[in-house]
Amino acid sequence: MSNQTNNLPSSPAADAERVRTHAVAAGRWFSGYLAALGVASAILIVLSNSVFPEGFPRSLSTGAWAVFVVALASWWAKRHAVYPAGATRSLYSATAVWFLLYLLLVGPLVRWQFDTALLPWTLAALLLSAPFFIAAAWIRARR
Repeated sequence: MSNQTNNLPSSPAADAERVRTHAVAAGRWFSGYLAALGVASAILIVLSNSVFPEGFPRSLSTGAWAVFVVALASWWAKRHAVYPAGATRSLYSATAVWFLLYLLLVGPLVRWQFDTALLPWTLAALLLSAPFFIAAAWIRARR
């Protein structure tokens, strides 16, 4: 194989490093994807528990969030051919921790103590979305 810039033969080690660098650069999008899911999840928690705590508007905000997440997954994630190592595991882990914390711990405690107050739910939403931001930082640090 030859070097494209000066037509000199290149070593297999240089070729491997070039491929690795290209693969790492192509997988950089995933940490931003996880952060976007964290922001979307925080917005869902605030909208469905504080702004629209019951009735049709709550269902509408949850449906809009689901459409956004599916659209984000199908548009952003599906158009990339390269996923970083551990991407699926970090996505599923962050989603499971987010859901279980909301369902079993933070959601009931905040509802019990503060009902539908905006500030406590906003703080809880940021806390609940932390697994997505941690996973994004972990993916970025592994590069």
